[in-house]
Amino acid sequence: MHPVISTLSRVLDMPSEFIGDELRLRAVASWDNLTAVELQVHLEHELGTTLDDRLIEHIDSVGQLRDFYDGRLAELSHIQAPPDASAIAPALPRVTIPAPKRERLQGDPQADISDVVVGETGISEVDPARGRLSYRGYPIGELIGRVTFEEVVHLLIRGWVPDPEELSAFRARLAAARELPPMVSTNLVLNANAGASSVLRTAVPALGVAAEADADPAAHIDLRERLVARIPTIFATQQAARAGRRLPRPAPELSHAENILYMLGLPRDPERVQLVDLCLVLQAEHGCNASAFAARVAAGTGADTFATITVALATFTGPLHGGAAPQVIDLARKDDNPDSAAAYLRGRADQASAARNRPVAYAEEDPRVRPLREAARRFHGSPGSDHVLQVLDAVRAAAHPSKGPRPYLTVDCYAAAIYHLLGMPTDLFVPMFAAARMPGWLAHVEEQRAQQGRIHPRLRYVGPRNLRHLPDQH
Repeated sequence: MHPVISTLSRVLDMPSEFIGDELRLRAVASWDNLTAVELQVHLEHELGTTLDDRLIEHIDSVGQLRDFYDGRLAELSHIQAPPDASAIAPALPRVTIPAPKRERLQGDPQADISDVVVGETGISEVDPARGRLSYRGYPIGELIGRVTFEEVVHLLIRGWVPDPEELSAFRARLAAARELPPMVSTNLVLNANAGASSVLRTAVPALGVAAEADADPAAHIDLRERLVARIPTIFATQQAARAGRRLPRPAPELSHAENILYMLGLPRDPERVQLVDLCLVLQAEHGCNASAFAARVAAGTGADTFATITVALATFTGPLHGGAAPQVIDLARKDDNPDSAAAYLRGRADQASAARNRPVAYAEEDPRVRPLREAARRFHGSPGSDHVLQVLDAVRAAAHPSKGPRPYLTVDCYAAAIYHLLGMPTDLFVPMFAAARMPGWLAHVEEQRAQQGRIHPRLRYVGPRNLRHLPDQH
């Protein structure tokens, strides 16, 4: 089937046998501006390139769309890839090597590597089929509204919910650890105009350098507690330096969530503090995802804790693990039409799902999304600030009927929406995620070291074999 026909069948929810070259796109009953946007997104995915934003406006029929697609594909085919190894041996006949057949993984012919079990954990249980998540045996619903982020941190890195005396001592240690070593603060000031995520990735190893140089005044405090305490101080210091404000000093009497707002110079009434605390609790841990797995791989080699966390942070340079949330909120904030933004985001989510040949992570709604969505709706920020939520709601409502009621947005998008409502700049969304996820990463690092050693997977070779190298005889 021609790619244009299969794409139109999906977008228009129409059997392919009814889609002929003479069919006029705008004569289809379900055709509207949202369909046009979704069609363009799918075409870009099929061709692997971006297209003119007004392309669909100039195409009337399926035949015209097929002609455009075939012509553009021919143009792109002229971009030659570097020669492969078999081109080194011109005297031998060139053989076309068919694509390798996919072998079964874990008994599922369509499974991808995300489905492969690589170890055991006692940190969290993620059950996408039933929409469940628990931290060390506690369902997330049991923790929301009952414990603070500090208690969740203690649960994840120590293994149990602290009693009042333990919690008081734990909070005191976090408060004492929030100040940064002077050499790290100086580095943040010098790099104030860089991106917040980039600065965070350099500041964590800088903390390691300060520790090695005996230049950390809080060296007597557990390293894990220092890292949890200092991530907000790092990005708040950089933000202040960028804006030309006085560098923030953490307030020992404030909670972790309240300190974040205080150091960023944002309002910190109880409702805002509770919103930040809720985001931190719900993003603290989520199984062996990309960042946690990267940290575990590094930990398995014997890398130090600063290095393992730096590796985890590096996974956010791409858009497929939390890094997309700022882009989603930027689009939602700038697009005046929630429905058109929703169509674009829905198409992007379909692309990601199709690329993995599997549905989104949760078959049922992620249990963390609803409490964040409801909390965001209850909060009233600046006038017009609810536009972002309108876009996210439109995306959620735009699930294609043929695909079932799938949520297209992750918890990171709703957390980012809350950070936007609170007045945080977009480039703080990923650092805020890191501030929340730090205890989860640290728990995975400790568990990998204690139980499972090195992670050393193998790759199945699928390239050419038995090639001969024929030196140039001239």
